[in-house]
Amino acid sequence: MRYSFFSLTFVVLAAPVAWADLAPKTRAAFDHYIAVAEPKIDQRNQPGAIFLWLDQDPQHRAAAAAGEVVVQHVPAPEVPGGQIQHWLGGVFIPGVTLARLLQVDQDYNHHKVLYRPEVIDSRLINRRGDVFYIFLRLYKKKVLTAVLDTEHEVEYRRLSEKKVYSRSISRSVREVHNAGLPDEQVLPAGVGTGFLWAMNSYWRLEERDGGVWAECDAITLARDVPMGLSTVLKPMINSLAHDSLVKTLEAKRRSVLQSLAH
Repeated sequence: MRYSFFSLTFVVLAAPVAWADLAPKTRAAFDHYIAVAEPKIDQRNQPGAIFLWLDQDPQHRAAAAAGEVVVQHVPAPEVPGGQIQHWLGGVFIPGVTLARLLQVDQDYNHHKVLYRPEVIDSRLINRRGDVFYIFLRLYKKKVLTAVLDTEHEVEYRRLSEKKVYSRSISRSVREVHNAGLPDEQVLPAGVGTGFLWAMNSYWRLEERDGGVWAECDAITLARDVPMGLSTVLKPMINSLAHDSLVKTLEAKRRSVLQSLAH
């Protein structure tokens, strides 16, 4: 499954984190970046284009074929009041078919089982053809703990018998305070500590070479680094985003392979 929840960008502070509500100008800057990035990502789906990023670099492709998760940072512009993180990664899942992978991907009611502990709860809200509307409660811990209630619109496009492209857009991201306790509170979207405000992910899936190649462009929006802490925290944030996409790809491979045993 394409969860850019694994590509969440979290600002990790030892001291209590001040709130950082999402400003309209920050959201507008993210939307502009998406408007520019999406057509470039979509170019890979066009006839005659190189579909997989991994196919453009023999070393990356060989590493993925050998079982590694390959990840690369994509530079994104600075935006007022926030940070955009864009990462690209790929993995090879041997011994599975595209049909089997899609069956696991689209079984959203069971993602809370397949993707524990990062997914606390999951359910399918609605489906219209190849478009799925889903709910995920996400858990992330790195010094601080964050719980997020998120809703996503996920669209699948079959490009050929062996190729599928999917696009997942977060329609709502809300922080949950005191999750699971009697005084649990789900905050309005854009209100809170600003660990995550938006996340999009774009997946290319191709059955070939005795398995499925899966790669993802993960793009997230989070709060800016507080003044005076940029030198310390920005490298940490980059590392967290990198590690999150690696976990996303590893979880996809693991969940599909585990499904073969059932």
